[in-house]
Amino acid sequence: MRLYKYCSLARLEFVLDIILNQRLYCSTYDSLNDPFEGLFLTTIHLTPQDRARFPLLSGKSFNRYKNVEDLIFGSIDKMRICSLSSSFSEVRLWSHYADGHKGIVFEIDFSGLESKIHKVNYFDKLPSFRFGILGQPRPHEVLSYKTKHWEYEAEYRIIHESEFFDISNRIKGIYLGTRISDNHYDLLTKIVPSEIAIHATKINMGKIVVEVNESVQK
Repeated sequence: MRLYKYCSLARLEFVLDIILNQRLYCSTYDSLNDPFEGLFLTTIHLTPQDRARFPLLSGKSFNRYKNVEDLIFGSIDKMRICSLSSSFSEVRLWSHYADGHKGIVFEIDFSGLESKIHKVNYFDKLPSFRFGILGQPRPHEVLSYKTKHWEYEAEYRIIHESEFFDISNRIKGIYLGTRISDNHYDLLTKIVPSEIAIHATKINMGKIVVEVNESVQK
């Protein structure tokens, strides 16, 4: 399975870290950009004693929103996340996460590591999970759901407890944005190892997608 990591070159040290140290940085939960991230719906079932104590709570159950931070099993403080995509051609991804097509995209081979990668599922509303002492979701389950606003990202996530995720010998290609600067172009062609292919890109005006233009000579 090959996935893509979109990167801006505005903070070049992060890109150089990926290339030279062959690893991906995993950010903390509180740095994610979706305000609905980690929210889910759960149903609270009331016992007869609860209904007697709280007569204003009509019915035998009610719905309540919870956050991944409320989970007992697995501390969210230890969870770190790295976002990837199965899409290379989505114009909006290049615009949002590769600095308006001035950045780059890494193509990474995750063959054999599929169990460590979580596909994000997209729904019209927030997911629903059982929540209680006897049963509740794990953090990675909640963090594998997003609303359909984000469906274009075709996201996959590394969710684990380490700051970095090793990708030694797994970078198969680097794709240059259509607006990459000459300085960044020259730098990358000098420092990227010869076994990693570098490709220029172009915008297909008819299909409104990003495509490979040509391989770059190092």
